Amino acid sequence: MSRYSLSRPIAYPDLNFINHLPDDSIIEIRNTKGQDKEVIKKIKSTIKIRIIGGLDEKAKPKYDTEKYFARTIYSPLEVYKIIEKMEIIEKGINPSWNDLEKSMYIYKILCESMKYDHVDRKVNGRDLGRNLLGFITGKAVCAGFAMMYKEMLDRQGIECLYQNKQYGHAWNLVKINGKYIPVDLTWDNTENEDKNNRCDFKYFGRDKDFFKDPNHIVTGEPVITTSLLTNEEFNKAYSKVISLENIEVNTKQYATPYGTIIDYLVIKDGRFNRCFISKGKELKTVIFDDTVKLNTILDYNLFTFAENKFLFTRDPNNKVKEEMHKINDSIKVFDRTDGSKFFLQVEGMQPNGAIKHKYIHIDKHVLNGYTLYSDDDLVHTPSALIPGVADILLSRRRVEEKANKFNGYVGYMGIEKGRFVKYANAGLEERISGIKRYWKSCSNMLIYYYWCRCSTTASTRPCQGWDVGSSPITCSIWN
Repeated sequence: MSRYSLSRPIAYPDLNFINHLPDDSIIEIRNTKGQDKEVIKKIKSTIKIRIIGGLDEKAKPKYDTEKYFARTIYSPLEVYKIIEKMEIIEKGINPSWNDLEKSMYIYKILCESMKYDHVDRKVNGRDLGRNLLGFITGKAVCAGFAMMYKEMLDRQGIECLYQNKQYGHAWNLVKINGKYIPVDLTWDNTENEDKNNRCDFKYFGRDKDFFKDPNHIVTGEPVITTSLLTNEEFNKAYSKVISLENIEVNTKQYATPYGTIIDYLVIKDGRFNRCFISKGKELKTVIFDDTVKLNTILDYNLFTFAENKFLFTRDPNNKVKEEMHKINDSIKVFDRTDGSKFFLQVEGMQPNGAIKHKYIHIDKHVLNGYTLYSDDDLVHTPSALIPGVADILLSRRRVEEKANKFNGYVGYMGIEKGRFVKYANAGLEERISGIKRYWKSCSNMLIYYYWCRCSTTASTRPCQGWDVGSSPITCSIWN
């Protein structure tokens, strides 16, 4: 069995050499950072790919065994699927987030989307729960959780160490602002198994008794000095991570007692849970607390009701119900003329003067979420403007464009001469997106709007986009 090590991602020029290697040859890479999955797809199936990750025998001799080596071996198809799953999670990472915020976001998504494999399955003697295969199966044990978390942080360029106590437990150390913080994804996952795997970040750099537990004591290795996050550090990052920034995640499927399959996803938001339930183009949203089990909600045939929003609690405290109703009043489900629906929640005025909204739609088992900004509270749009907001201002194409190119600024809706018109506040748009708007009056008095990214060099380029008018304009003014 031949082994070939690469200190970089596998690239297209490598394929000719790799695909002429003998069967069962192994190509070793440290991790999948920068790895194009389409290249992996073109590697012949008889080649094996080793992703070393946290089981580096050169760094820790205890990993120089057949058992640990076998955990790092994958087929090209498995590697393709693993990268594909990680890329879905990574779409929800805001590029402006710092290392702590990115680390917490990834931790949260893995915690809430994975299941602990109590069976600890093996197929033909091969571990399924102690490596990166958990991205495919959705299940893992502690070693798999820690390996998956390290791999995702490696891809972000964040130093993350895989720690394990032989025949015991596995966890991680994450380097944030020059200090190592201890985290245990497995424990946060299993702590709330009866609460939809809600991530409380209890073991994310906050547990002062972390190393008092023998499962976290590793002997025979160099001692690494660790620190805990301050309350200020944690709270500042947490406030960003729990808000629904731009995300794209797979929903889960559930077979109901009345014979239909529905898509659903539960997201923890503060002290309550929000469940998005979809059947075809129908979308229902449910706010519930921990007094209600998820199965109770999923078994209830919500699609027989005209309402789109529901509240569930068994808590007799009226203040709890008042708080839930307050959240419910900030939510609206919009209907488009094509039959699709989307969810919008207003989050209030921002320091820059914009009003922040959460936008959600579910399509083909994938939940897409965007953070949008407008001059107006779109949830409480006057009834006369609702069709324009649903089909024009927040059309699916426009939402994706504004979220991806303009940091989510969508402008606002109005009516002129009996037709819907989109408007934008140039100053607000520039503050949010960093894109300067210019305008030009034409002889027929139509106003053409277009955008140019700020530049110190005079240039002429095609427009980034436009709202009113029927043809693009070439920008000739840059500053």
